[in-house]
Amino acid sequence: MAVRGAPADGTDVTARNAGRQDFRRMWLGQNISLVGDQVSLFALPSLAILVLDATGPQVGVLHAMATIAFPALGLFVGAFMDHVRCRPFMIGADLLRLVLFLSIAVLALTDALGLWHLFVAAALASVCTVVFDVGYQTHLPRLVSRDFLPLGNARLEMSSSVARAGGPAIAGAVTQLLGPALAVAANALSFLASAAGLLTIRTPESAVPDPTGAPWRKQILDGARYMWRTPVLRWLSAAAALRNFSMAMVDTVLLLFLYRAMDLSPALAAAVLTAGALAAVLGAVVSRRLVQRMGAGPVLLATVTEGIVWAAAPLALATGSSAVVIAIAFVSALWLPVWNITVITLRQLIAPPHLLGRVHATARTINLCTIPVGAVAGGLLAGWASGMWGEGTGLAAALAVAGLVTVCGLPFLLRGEIRHMRRLPSSEETP
Repeated sequence: MAVRGAPADGTDVTARNAGRQDFRRMWLGQNISLVGDQVSLFALPSLAILVLDATGPQVGVLHAMATIAFPALGLFVGAFMDHVRCRPFMIGADLLRLVLFLSIAVLALTDALGLWHLFVAAALASVCTVVFDVGYQTHLPRLVSRDFLPLGNARLEMSSSVARAGGPAIAGAVTQLLGPALAVAANALSFLASAAGLLTIRTPESAVPDPTGAPWRKQILDGARYMWRTPVLRWLSAAAALRNFSMAMVDTVLLLFLYRAMDLSPALAAAVLTAGALAAVLGAVVSRRLVQRMGAGPVLLATVTEGIVWAAAPLALATGSSAVVIAIAFVSALWLPVWNITVITLRQLIAPPHLLGRVHATARTINLCTIPVGAVAGGLLAGWASGMWGEGTGLAAALAVAGLVTVCGLPFLLRGEIRHMRRLPSSEETP
């Protein structure tokens, strides 16, 4: 079995090759599941609006239910996943989501669906997503050798980027042809594909024992303490939290800017989002080469471009050209997968095996907690700026300011440990 910390010198070629073959099986199932996720992001709100006549606040609650589990349960799930075999729980999470979304489709088709059904299903699916996400990041280093981690993370991020690129178009087509209820059912079947991919893995997974035997509360704190006491992880988490805050502001203001300031049609607005998604695919492809050529630290510094480039939003308004805003979206989205792949790989290489799930869950909890706050801040900023300078100029200014907030994370990335990091750590340099 290829285990985390095993030397990457060819001494266990058979085990490493088996782990990589199993990774391909898991990856294939994930490709289908990720596209299904994009369908559900479109179909569930569509079901609430078109079938149940949900109000704006009700749709907001639905979105909140879909993201609430990580800040609420992420640390506990991380502590749990560190000491169990992750794969059975990941399969269980997939199957439960299958049942949840199929039940929603059945209720909708029989005219028995209520909003509270959607709220409960979204909240439970959110819990399943936390279990799967933490399990996935904890399981991958147990499945493949350390030297394969950067490539494995790059492939997973590329799949996510491809799903974001093609997902909206597929979601719209499926919802238009089948209706939102059957679109939800189609998404449910994607989780079956993910579970099937996990079931075909042949490499046995061993739970990592807790060397301390500490109670759960202390185990959770141990993960947070380890991240805090490890400078690279601490500074990266702080920068990621600020980055997510900034980009949540951008996402909130962007559609308002496209429709009301740029006066774009829905088709052109979708083209802007699609350009960003296609750039993310390119970013996932080139991220590994960028780290090899530029060094991990310089690449992480360069990812601040994701937000800074939105300072050019007033130029798009001044020219009235949709091509300008498409170019801005392309350059911005290029850097998101580069950041994700590099940071996740660093976390997997640095954190000890028995703490990896807790460290990952701690980082994700901190990072995701800033997203709803950033979304609210972006909305308030857009309203204030529009009132001060008029809708067009105000929204352009708000979008520029929202992107520039990313610069607040630079002091953390300029720390010596990160700025001078030329390559990812080797097995001899990490626990």
